[in-house]
Amino acid sequence: MKPLEGIRVIDLTTYLAGPGASRILADQGADVIKVEPLAGDPARIQGRLLTCPIKDDENPQFDMENANKKFIAVNLKEKKGLEIIHKLLEDADVLVTNYREDALVKLKLTYEELSVKYPKLVYGHINSFGEKGPDAARPGYDFVAYFGRSGFSLDTVVDGGIPLVNIGGAGDHPTGVALAQGIAAALIKQQRTGKGDKVSVSLYHTAIWTLATLIASTQYNAKYPVQYSEPPLSPVVGHPYKTADGKWMLIMLFDFNKYWEPFCKSIGREDFLTDPKFNTPMGAKINQLELVEILCGIIGSEPYDVWAKKWEAEDIPFEVLRHMSDVPKDEQAVVNNFLHPIHYPSGKTVYLPTPPIQFKEMGEPDYKTSEGIGANTWEILEGLGYGPQEIMEMKENKLIPS
Repeated sequence: MKPLEGIRVIDLTTYLAGPGASRILADQGADVIKVEPLAGDPARIQGRLLTCPIKDDENPQFDMENANKKFIAVNLKEKKGLEIIHKLLEDADVLVTNYREDALVKLKLTYEELSVKYPKLVYGHINSFGEKGPDAARPGYDFVAYFGRSGFSLDTVVDGGIPLVNIGGAGDHPTGVALAQGIAAALIKQQRTGKGDKVSVSLYHTAIWTLATLIASTQYNAKYPVQYSEPPLSPVVGHPYKTADGKWMLIMLFDFNKYWEPFCKSIGREDFLTDPKFNTPMGAKINQLELVEILCGIIGSEPYDVWAKKWEAEDIPFEVLRHMSDVPKDEQAVVNNFLHPIHYPSGKTVYLPTPPIQFKEMGEPDYKTSEGIGANTWEILEGLGYGPQEIMEMKENKLIPS
């Protein structure tokens, strides 16, 4: 049995963060009905900016957030359209939305209004900058609210370099994970008390949590961005070095007392073990300019394979820096179902990333790709008690797709 079997979720979301949250719930067994405007979620066509197809039967960018869902399209500007939403909510456990507050007020779909009518409803809402304060009503995407506002883009590059070129969805996805977790917790409360709750997650807050260690340190005089030769933690804690064959590697000797001796032996510098400049974590930090220069010379003198063999033998944490294009070919990712192979009708097989949550007893979740705008509209409306003639009239009145 899947953990959320029997839970009905109404998905009133667009783009990535909100749909990503409901995708996680769908993977875990929830019956998720995605409600779109007649033109569809704008995310349906974003793939063309990323060199991906945007067809109804092959839309990989849209599939990642919208697999395992049902689809209905409704004109919410009409009274009859809102009636359909309310019929859906009568039997729903969860509503997920990232509509802005002014739109929710206009549609009378705020938590304050719906919680009175549907007291068991768990109301999951994603916003950009939080629910309070001068910027609560501002529009925002992960580029501006997650990367821009938090310092992510400006402070995670080498000092003097251009700001980080942001990756679409990289802020949306962790925000969606956070919302899914909050909804799951609220569902436990719902099952125990019969009452729902509002779960609010913002892109900006998620970014602040992501950067928590650095944000805290700035309040104790730490300065970011940093120079390459002045790493935030230590020359041997997550700092990259270039090998003789042009590859970048990083070492993670966070447990200094455990790893420093085997590391020094592996690079032929046993003298570091008795050198007070380098034989303690603080010594390595204080003298980091010198240590970075030394390690650049040593590691840069041999190719990657030499260091990999030595550090694997000593069980030292390290990794070669890779490209995103390497991930679909990475056996470690594929064998663990971190990516799932999708065989599209065109004959193309694409390995699409999966949500980062797995269950031992449930096994691997299904992966039913998305469908066209309103693909399940007729079926869903019949389930709500509308007859064929009434549904045909809705089509004629452009309330649902024709």
